[in-house]
Amino acid sequence: MTETVDVRVAGKLGKLPKLEVDMGTLRDYMKGNWPKLPTTVDYTNRVSDYPMSLNNEYGNCTLAGVTHLNQLCYAEIGETFAYPGDAIEKSTYFDMTGGQDTGLVEVDVLKTWMSSGLFDTKIAAWVPVNIKDEAEFRMAIYLFGGLYLGVEIPQSAETQFENHEPWHLTIPQGQPIGGHCVVAGGFNRSGIQVVTWGNITTATWDWWDVYGSECYVIIPQAFVEIDHGPIYH
Repeated sequence: MTETVDVRVAGKLGKLPKLEVDMGTLRDYMKGNWPKLPTTVDYTNRVSDYPMSLNNEYGNCTLAGVTHLNQLCYAEIGETFAYPGDAIEKSTYFDMTGGQDTGLVEVDVLKTWMSSGLFDTKIAAWVPVNIKDEAEFRMAIYLFGGLYLGVEIPQSAETQFENHEPWHLTIPQGQPIGGHCVVAGGFNRSGIQVVTWGNITTATWDWWDVYGSECYVIIPQAFVEIDHGPIYH
């Protein structure tokens, strides 16, 4: 019997610098008492396969993140989001960049996703999450099933990913080599469950505190159509 070896390859980076928006954070929109948080949440295992989405060839991580977040969200309502395929992934990316492999701004991707849609899906709303408020961050994952994140990747993170290690701080701390979009789908005492480069890894809380740069909650239009409220777990 041949044993399957999980070979991990770090893909490309392509998250451009954060665009600041003046719209508050999740706490400003969630009124009333929040539910008690469990210690551990993991929605990533609801999806059997996360595609690389060409992020090994191009800096289209922001669109790979759309696919991965769609997979998590549709699994939440008992449906399956099918990856649209490499050809559509590529054409969508280059349409949005103007034909160059330049990467994209996460907020611009969210605005497009909401206004005209991406991969035959639309979102009804999106809102930033305070990256320095761990309670808000945890609550956002728990209530909404997944988050659209931006991180500033040091070289060590690529090596750690390929070695099946969590993203953790090194001594000395590495300087970022570029921005990257990932999706959060869970958390525990150790850190955050992250979907990236066609796999699941963990980012420790200390690592996120240093290298996390932006975070957003989305509400898919599909949730609104079936009246799927945020507290549904």
